[in-house]
Amino acid sequence: MSRIAKADVNAALQRAAANINKAGGADGRTSRAEMKEALKGLTGTEKKLTDIFFKFIDHRDFKAGAQVTARDVSRAVTYAKEKLVAKYDLNTNGLSAAEVKKMSLTGKLAVDLAKELKAAAAAGKGALEAGTFREFLDQVKVTSERTLTSADASSISPELTKQIIAACHQSSYTDVKTLADAFAAVDQGEFVVREGTDKKTGAKYLSIDYGAGDNTYGAIFKAGTTKVAVAIQDGDLYTK
Repeated sequence: MSRIAKADVNAALQRAAANINKAGGADGRTSRAEMKEALKGLTGTEKKLTDIFFKFIDHRDFKAGAQVTARDVSRAVTYAKEKLVAKYDLNTNGLSAAEVKKMSLTGKLAVDLAKELKAAAAAGKGALEAGTFREFLDQVKVTSERTLTSADASSISPELTKQIIAACHQSSYTDVKTLADAFAAVDQGEFVVREGTDKKTGAKYLSIDYGAGDNTYGAIFKAGTTKVAVAIQDGDLYTK
């Protein structure tokens, strides 16, 4: 499978948490009976994750006759994000299949729900709404790809120069003002420039990515423009 962003997995946990809080009603406390009744209205992976996450919280804070409070849920989400998700993203570049395999059942269900939610969202959206740069490339038919170095500087157009500088500003290289600055800033002095067409919508894009440490940064532009449409930060996409 392609890597899945921690943010998407965390969003799945938040969805389960919201289900638990909703089950408790206005008093902000969820009993086991209330949770059992609320689960009847859920299905599939979302139902399984909500159920196991409630039991996880209930077990951690168990007292005879106790109920799960909104504060208990919030604390559990914070714990789960760190110990059940982030802990397994060893390279901080999204969760790979091998990393997911080592996760707890709760973590794996959160990954499964995250993938299902992304697939459902992607069904009606174009490549710019992809969550990660890898997924963007999966949704685009690449028509040209080239790696640029300082040796190519004389052949780089003014438009592409502006795009490269703007792409640099999506990482910590905000002081880049010239093409020479750009090549000096990024890892190995290289930019990968791709042109492509959205397989679903037919829209044309140009992407520029580069290394910053162990991570991928850059920007995606609508063809023929120099305004960043989507930023690439640590491999994930962020709408500007």
